Amino acid sequence: VALAAAPMAAQATVGGGFGVDPAALAARPPPPARASEPTPKPPQPSSGAPAKRGPLPIARGDPLPAGSGRAVVVVIAHNKPDCLSRCLQSLAAQRQQDKDAWHFAVSLDDPPTFEPMEQTAKTFAGSLPGLEIWRKTGPARFAATVSKISEHFRFALIESFDRRDYEFALFLENDLTASPDFLWYFRSTAWLLTEDPSLFCVSAWNDNGMKDLVSDERRLFRSDYFPGLGWMIEKPTWEHLRGIWPGFPTTGWDHWLRHGAELRNRDCIVPEVSRTHHFDEHGTNVKAGTPLAKALANMAESKLPPGELGDLSYLLRDKYAEQLKQMAQGATDLSLGTLGQSSASKTYLVPYVREEYSALAKALHLSPAQPRTAQKGLIITRHPKTHAKLLLADLRHSASVLPEDRLLRPNVARKIGPAKRGESCEDFCRESSMRCEAQELEFINTCDMLRQHFPCEAGCGHQVGQEIPCYVHDTKRDTARQCLVTDDAVPTCAAKCVATTRLCVCVP
Repeated sequence: VALAAAPMAAQATVGGGFGVDPAALAARPPPPARASEPTPKPPQPSSGAPAKRGPLPIARGDPLPAGSGRAVVVVIAHNKPDCLSRCLQSLAAQRQQDKDAWHFAVSLDDPPTFEPMEQTAKTFAGSLPGLEIWRKTGPARFAATVSKISEHFRFALIESFDRRDYEFALFLENDLTASPDFLWYFRSTAWLLTEDPSLFCVSAWNDNGMKDLVSDERRLFRSDYFPGLGWMIEKPTWEHLRGIWPGFPTTGWDHWLRHGAELRNRDCIVPEVSRTHHFDEHGTNVKAGTPLAKALANMAESKLPPGELGDLSYLLRDKYAEQLKQMAQGATDLSLGTLGQSSASKTYLVPYVREEYSALAKALHLSPAQPRTAQKGLIITRHPKTHAKLLLADLRHSASVLPEDRLLRPNVARKIGPAKRGESCEDFCRESSMRCEAQELEFINTCDMLRQHFPCEAGCGHQVGQEIPCYVHDTKRDTARQCLVTDDAVPTCAAKCVATTRLCVCVP
């Protein structure tokens, strides 16, 4: 799993100058279409693959039907039989009627360990319907670990949707175990994906699901920050992603999915209490004794039995938006400095900007660095000590719940343009008798804005660096010809890098 931020790497097209400032920055563009523009022809079906079928009809509120053969659970595995066994055991223990709604597959990408991994998987053939072994052979396009992991997911997505024509695919890394209602949870939420085009995934994981912050195992919510760690999409979403899946996703395929996949304006369904548990402390990103490993050990895991989620129509876009608006209208204002004065009987609105999120996260025991679990700038959590309900509202992005006079908006006289190669925004603005203002940089820290000024031939990805947003013009870098955004580092006016060309914003 790719949870940790990658080490800082060099990141920024040719020449400087202002481009046209799009007036629509303050308002997000509409969600992308369910099916994408024309993409490269998918791989041809393998021998014995089913004939192409139409969408699986699911009535509003109904669970994914048993015996349809249209949904698959894919366990992503590398070379650890013990981890695979533990993961599959948690799936085998699920309620039989929930298992009957799925086919199961184990996807492998390490040929030297195919035999022991396959032998481990085969011991569960009797308890997991239609269990198959998928073998990815051949090298990844890049040697880096993030690329290999990304290529494995791409392989599994192709197998699921292009070769085997499943309508839904649920992906689970083999260092995760599933909670008792894991399969029921995904069965119960599948209809939301088919009915609501503003959704693109269902996830089992709450990035802020720490034991001192969560308790309601029945509550689900919406987030535009992709969580991963047990996630389901339907086929039209893959048709959108197929032609743009990255060869080298810089800090990981999951960060790319959050920023570069043109899905930013669609949401995922997330549980308050996670339906997966991360147990392996010897993986690519999770090492025993590290802060990340300790944080994962502190995550709550649901023990709710299947069948108890109730009516989930409150998660549909319009209903959900109205609930949030009413909640915010009845909330009492609170600041970072007065969080300790909150009361468990009240709901509080805490305005913030991303530049101060790290301090806010530390005070509230949230996942650090990025504002994970947010939806249109709003994070719903509880105070770790007083247990008061808190609505953390990003002043740049919470237009759905904050009045206009409270929002932070871009300077109306700003001008946006690419600097010279290796030039800071401070110097770029000075050349035009203007100045760089750091808080304005966050407004242009988006893939959409970068694509308006740079070719972004290798796509748009995520990295860590204060000169971001930028375009990588140095062809010797592993991020060559990528546009880069960040939700980790805070951009500064003075930062610069010889390998990149910054996108700048200048004000009078």
